[in-house]
Amino acid sequence: MGKLLLILFSPPTQSQNTVTVCELSKAAVEMGHEVTVFFDADATRNLVANQTAANRIADLIKRGVGVLVCRESARLRGIDTKKDLIKGVVESSLGGLADLMGKHDRIAAFGSTKDR
Repeated sequence: MGKLLLILFSPPTQSQNTVTVCELSKAAVEMGHEVTVFFDADATRNLVANQTAANRIADLIKRGVGVLVCRESARLRGIDTKKDLIKGVVESSLGGLADLMGKHDRIAAFGSTKDR
């Protein structure tokens, strides 16, 4: 099957994008695809353990979805990637994202970087 990379820029307050990414990831995994989700900019806040989306994202990790966070975006938002994030999130960088883009068949991005 294929390899799908989803990039999320939306904060928890724009939950429709987070829900869409989670549901799309779940469906793709169930169809046998390899899925990676990269959280950048304000989307890094979705990965904080006490956020509304945390349980939904933790379920994706249990299903085998790779969940990565841009460590610099998290740092700029006061998030400690060692203490604050849900279990199973992997630290990465924009350089890592560029590498991922070359290794996936399909890429989709949700949200805006204008407030980055």
